[in-house]
Amino acid sequence: EASLGGLDDFVEKLKARQKHNDEDIRLAIRRQAATGRRARADLDEAKSAVRELFERIKAIKAKAEQSEELVSDVCRDIKSLDIAKRNLTLTVTALKRLVMLVTALEQLRTLGSCRKYEEASRLIHAVDELAGHFRELNHVNRVADLLEKKSAILDDLKQQLMDDYVSVLGGPVRHELPDDWGTSAAFCVDALGPAMRREVVTQFCLRILEDYKDIFQPPKEASGLETAERRFSWLDRMLHKYEEKYASVFPELWRVPCSLCEHFCHVTRQHLVEILSTSHHTVDPELMVRVLRKSIDYENKLARKYPVDDLPAKRDVQPDAVDYTSGAVGFGLKYPDVLGKAAKSQKQSAADAAADNAQFAPRFRGIISECFDAYLSSWVQHEERQLLEVLAATGSSTDKITTQYDESHEDEDEGGSGCLYASAPSLFAAMKMSMNKCSGFSTHNTLFDVFKVFQKVMAQYVDKLSKRLPDRITAPLDASTVKAVCCVIGTAEYCDETMPVFAEQLLRVISSEFEDRVTFSQEQELLGNLMHRANQVLVQSVNCSLDESFMKMNRTNWEKFAQEVGDHSAYVGEISEQLSKHFAPVAASLSKIHYRFFCDKFVQTFVKRYIEEIYKCKKISEQGAQQLLLDTTLIKTTLLETPVVAGNGGKMQTAYSNYVLREMGRAETMLKVLSSPDVVDASSVIAMLGDDRPAAEISRLLALRATADGEHNLFAGNEDDRYGSSNMTAIGSTMKNFGDSLNQTGLKASEDLKKNFMDMKKNVHKLGFSGVNLPSFGGRKAGSSSGAPQ
Repeated sequence: EASLGGLDDFVEKLKARQKHNDEDIRLAIRRQAATGRRARADLDEAKSAVRELFERIKAIKAKAEQSEELVSDVCRDIKSLDIAKRNLTLTVTALKRLVMLVTALEQLRTLGSCRKYEEASRLIHAVDELAGHFRELNHVNRVADLLEKKSAILDDLKQQLMDDYVSVLGGPVRHELPDDWGTSAAFCVDALGPAMRREVVTQFCLRILEDYKDIFQPPKEASGLETAERRFSWLDRMLHKYEEKYASVFPELWRVPCSLCEHFCHVTRQHLVEILSTSHHTVDPELMVRVLRKSIDYENKLARKYPVDDLPAKRDVQPDAVDYTSGAVGFGLKYPDVLGKAAKSQKQSAADAAADNAQFAPRFRGIISECFDAYLSSWVQHEERQLLEVLAATGSSTDKITTQYDESHEDEDEGGSGCLYASAPSLFAAMKMSMNKCSGFSTHNTLFDVFKVFQKVMAQYVDKLSKRLPDRITAPLDASTVKAVCCVIGTAEYCDETMPVFAEQLLRVISSEFEDRVTFSQEQELLGNLMHRANQVLVQSVNCSLDESFMKMNRTNWEKFAQEVGDHSAYVGEISEQLSKHFAPVAASLSKIHYRFFCDKFVQTFVKRYIEEIYKCKKISEQGAQQLLLDTTLIKTTLLETPVVAGNGGKMQTAYSNYVLREMGRAETMLKVLSSPDVVDASSVIAMLGDDRPAAEISRLLALRATADGEHNLFAGNEDDRYGSSNMTAIGSTMKNFGDSLNQTGLKASEDLKKNFMDMKKNVHKLGFSGVNLPSFGGRKAGSSSGAPQ
């Protein structure tokens, strides 16, 4: 109730506020009604003002159109007046120029007839400029006649100038020429253009060369190649005469001596082509090359004397734009104001002359000498004949043997002296002389043709060396033949090393387009085959010397051999003697590297043959196998020592020693198997020889054993037990018994062999092969050494 105490007052306030709001709404409605009436009145007033504005704009637009029509009429009238004025001006100017052209042509005719060439040269420029304005009007008869008249006057002036220049050379004199005629005539010629200048110079040079043609034109007596040097002497005299007599007539910028030399070269080229085309098959090639070299030298001389770089370029001459206003008055020409700037001044003429000289600059190098290229095949054939003559003069009986020390290897053990035929250095010297001679005048097709001749000559030389080798070896070669074969190897080695150097020298001078085709690879391959064949001849020769010794070995009845094993067999001593006898001349005639290669190839052949000779013995008893084992050990020592002794103490490569030890060790192992007193089956043999041996080889080895009657087949054992451990005990017992027997019967040989092994190990370490360990004698396992020597 307390909260509702003021409710009545609040209600009264709300009613008073509502009454006040109603009054405000009523007043607003009344004001809005009054305002609407005024707005309608304002709108009507605005519409009336817009209508009035539209009327005014329409009137202004009509007046503007009238003004535009009036302005267009005025502009059209003004444009017509401008066109009329311009046409009138052009017509007046054209008439003035026409009058001046007619006057200038008459003046030019008069000056030309009076030979006032300097004034005429200036007038020529004015005539050219004036005539240029009428070229588009040549369809008008009057203008066409005037232009024809101008051409006729200039032609007459040109002919008059040509006649005057002819009179300078002693021709008919139609008019006395003043002292300064040459300078003024040069101005006039330059004004007539570069073509006129070239014609004057060309005609002058050709008239001077008439005397040259009278003397040297084929088929006259002095036209031959043998008198070619007289041609160049004639030109030198003529150049000297020009400097004395004609240099003042022609400006230096015309380069008349240069043009004279150029025309001389062209005429000389024509003469030489005519001569060579009819007689190049019969002419002396040396004479032709001599003339060619003289021509090249003279071309180079002219190129140095008249270099293209010295020609003044057009940009180097900055002509001044000189007007002819004052000059036109001097010539009596009216209206000089329409002549304007000079089209060409004297400086501009000089600039044009310089540009023309640069465009037609002569090329002296090759201008004469290139005509010989098509006929140099006869010289190439001549050089080929000469090289073949050098080759033919070196017969097997006349070819001297020389000794040359090979310095190409820094290691003294790789170099050494070797024998070769003196024909090889002589042939390369002749080839180098031909190359130098040809490169002096040609580095293109002719030099490449000469290179192909070199290839042909080298192929024939290799064939000639090949014929000095015996075709078939059936007996040992004598010392002279051995030396000849060694010389073939040394000569082939010399050629093989010299040809790449020779090819590099050729590549330095030949054109780059032939670089990929200059190679002696095929010839080097032929030389490699020749060296291999010659080495095989030496190997076969030494191998043939052992035939008798191996025959004694095979004639021995090893199946029933019952002698005590104490000394080597007789054939072993013969083998050692033959090897020493035949190795000595080979070592004396070959270089160290080829001697080692020979030893490598020989020992490969020998070991293979020695094993085959063992198989030829058919049956070998235990006692015989022990003797063969001792012989094998001594032969192995011989193979290690003989090359060193024959080579005067020269060390052999480690690969050679390793190969001898390994391959001869195989033969020793075979004989150890055969000397075993116990029964040995296939698995035991495989354990000793290695599991890489084929079954056929093992069967063949076991077939050599001499067995008692009724003994079973040794190879009948089970192959699956080839690695059985039970048989290894028997092998160990057998090897122990064999070692005791060998120690008792061959103690001295064993001591010698052990000493040789120790010396060999020292030599190997001296060579620098510290990583190679040679096995100790008596304890070496078969197959443990390095591969065969390369």
